[in-house]
Amino acid sequence: MKKSIFYIILSFAIISTFTACNDDDPTAKPEIKILELGEGSSHGNDHTAYIGGELHIEVEVVAQGKIDKIQVRLHPEGEHHGESGDHDEWELDKTFTKFSGLKNTTFHEHIDIATTAEPGEYHFDFIVTDMEGNQSSAEADVILKAKN
Repeated sequence: MKKSIFYIILSFAIISTFTACNDDDPTAKPEIKILELGEGSSHGNDHTAYIGGELHIEVEVVAQGKIDKIQVRLHPEGEHHGESGDHDEWELDKTFTKFSGLKNTTFHEHIDIATTAEPGEYHFDFIVTDMEGNQSSAEADVILKAKN
């Protein structure tokens, strides 16, 4: 009788050890919600910015695996060519690490739009990579206009 109780207790201990050590649950990918995207000086949200001005970006980020880096990209859509006919187009590709280690943050930045950028439609990408290697992105269209 004592031996069977001992084996039952030993079995439960072994099962508990293996189930307690099972840490294979994947970390959820970061969640991204674009709150505002527009002209910098007015904190606009109309997805429009002015050449030589700033693009205002406000995005809510939640990352269970803690943020490693945030990347912001802005590149032309369709046909954009300079007056001289060359194909050198202005693009933005900027990485932010100042949010590294945070689980939740509100990303609020103003990005300079170069005076060499051409008016037109641009594609905005916001990419979050967490410390687990998970990556999520959000995208939007942005119109760049010449200042009057």
